[in-house]
Amino acid sequence: MAEEFVRKEYFDEFALRMDERFLGIEKRMEQGFAHAEKAREQNFVHSEKAREQNFVHVNQRLDSIERSLSDIRADLRQMRNWLISLYVFIALGFLGLLAREFLFKGT
Repeated sequence: MAEEFVRKEYFDEFALRMDERFLGIEKRMEQGFAHAEKAREQNFVHSEKAREQNFVHVNQRLDSIERSLSDIRADLRQMRNWLISLYVFIALGFLGLLAREFLFKGT
């Protein structure tokens, strides 16, 4: 019945050309997939490098903050020691006044 409308040679030629076109499409799709995979891998490599650089920057910033906190702690210790010395002198002065008041009250 098909031979009534199309001769076998024409149909074979048509089938051959369709196969060639499908193979061409398949080849282009494979190239596209390969290109997309390569681009994805490159993006992954770039994002990994960026992440590593971010970690380096974050670690540097944390180290800087840690040094600042260490300096602040040292300043606070020095201030505390200074205040303790000041309170000792005030207490000794107050005790001296009390001693003078009680010891020399009778004279």
